[in-house]
Amino acid sequence: MGYAIFYGSELRDWGVKNIEGRWSKEKQKRIMAFISSLTEQHNPNALAIKKLHPSRSSPNLNRLVAKIKESAERKRLKVYQYSIKELESFFYPDGRINKRALAEKVADKYSVLSHELKREKTIRNPYYIRMFEAVALGSLCLYQLDRHIKAGTSSHHKNHVKKQSKNPRH
Repeated sequence: MGYAIFYGSELRDWGVKNIEGRWSKEKQKRIMAFISSLTEQHNPNALAIKKLHPSRSSPNLNRLVAKIKESAERKRLKVYQYSIKELESFFYPDGRINKRALAEKVADKYSVLSHELKREKTIRNPYYIRMFEAVALGSLCLYQLDRHIKAGTSSHHKNHVKKQSKNPRH
C-alpha cells in the first residue's frame, strides 16, 4: 500500500507499507489500523484514494474502500477518489502513459523522490509504484482543492492532506 502525506503543497512523508498475508478480516484490520495511525499522526483534512476499476476490483477491496470512507466520515475527513485515467490525464494530458512513466512524471515534480525512482528502475518487480500513485493522487487532489479554494467553491483547506493509494495485496 502506497501512502503520501502533504502539508500544503509540500510532500512531507511517503512510502510503501506491506501488509503481508492472504486476504482476511485480520488483514483488513491491519490496513485500517495503519491508515488510522497516519491520520492520527498527521491530522489531515482530506483523504485521496485510488478509484477502483470495476474489472480489477474484488468484493474485499470494495469492502475495504467502504470501511475507509466510513472511517474518514467519522473523522470528518473529505474523501476524494481518482482513477488511474484521471492521474494519467493530469500528469500527461497528451495521451496514455504506463505506471513507470507516471512515476517519472511524479519524480520530476517532486525531486525528493529521485532515490525511489532510481531504485524502482533497477528492480525487477515494481515496489514503489503504489507510492508514486499515492503521491500522484495527492498532487491531483491538491491541485483541485487549490482551484476550488481560489474559485471560492470549497470550504476545505489544503493544509494537511493525506493521500492513500491502496492495494492490500502488497
